[in-house]
Amino acid sequence: MSLISASLDHYPRPGLTVDLAILTVTGADTDPVLRLLVQDRESPAGRALPGGFVRERQTVAQTTLDVLRRKVGVELGTSVTPRLLRLFDDPRRDDRSWVMSAAHALALPSWALTGAKGDLVPVLPDGSLESEGRLLFDHDEIVAAAVEDIRSRYEFRGRLVGVSPDPDGFLREPFTLHQLRKVHEAVVGEEMHKDNFNRRMKERLEPMVDGGVLMSSSGLRGRPATLYRRD
Repeated sequence: MSLISASLDHYPRPGLTVDLAILTVTGADTDPVLRLLVQDRESPAGRALPGGFVRERQTVAQTTLDVLRRKVGVELGTSVTPRLLRLFDDPRRDDRSWVMSAAHALALPSWALTGAKGDLVPVLPDGSLESEGRLLFDHDEIVAAAVEDIRSRYEFRGRLVGVSPDPDGFLREPFTLHQLRKVHEAVVGEEMHKDNFNRRMKERLEPMVDGGVLMSSSGLRGRPATLYRRD
């Protein structure tokens, strides 16, 4: 045995898991609601985020995709990548053993979660989950970090800071400015100033035109409104 191997054997090795906070917006074009995927677990019994241990010689990225396939039932396209939030490494986070979590957030449109295993629970304006008690381990902290992360991409944080229109693609194209604002409000958890929102978003949108005529939402509720797509 080499000196390096002998010295490494003196260090304890924690388990490493990947936990996924999967967020979506249901009813994006009519009555949008921000939701998060929660699953039931048998051992220990309770509710938690989808997750799994990193197996020997497997990367965190490979484990993330494996959890999505096996635990959630979702195949992820190449255009979407889970976002690493941070390493949750409190030694007391799991009573069973010393386990760290490489927590990720993933935002997917509702149609990508059709048939997914688990329940899509509404996220309240304060970032907590509707009608849910405490999740297992420190998953409530992971949820809070994931909600803060997605809200940072949908809210205005100063007059000179730009925000992309629905950056996670919850809303299908084409859409109206009203629909777009309602999706942003659902994610952020508060109302936005209509005129300020419209003015900023128009710079990043392209009106839909058919034969030189602006297309409008004649089939939607209320007065016809211009239809847009992301620029």
